[in-house]
Amino acid sequence: MNAGHYAKRIGGEALRQVLNVPGLDGLPPHRFTKLVLDRWALEEPNRVRLLCADPVRLEWLLDAAQDQGDQERELLTSIEAQHRREAGELDTDLLVASGLPLRMPDSLPFRYMDG
Repeated sequence: MNAGHYAKRIGGEALRQVLNVPGLDGLPPHRFTKLVLDRWALEEPNRVRLLCADPVRLEWLLDAAQDQGDQERELLTSIEAQHRREAGELDTDLLVASGLPLRMPDSLPFRYMDG
């Protein structure tokens, strides 16, 4: 399954279109952004669905996912991460140990839609 597949299923056509459009840098959202969206859609599907129903809120969601994805990409592509993987740690372990907030930001609307 491709990164972003689950999020696209939850977010519908609007999210599918946005994830295929190049951004300001001329590139579509990177794999880490799509992985973040998948995680958020799995954890809070109703919230993602509601955010994707409005173009402005969808943009907020994508911006937050890109910011999160950039942080996770930086962490997971570091030399230190490579050494820790060689020692047997998983990417999920590295993310949890980093202290990065992995859940969807509270600043986005529709908090607590999924209990």
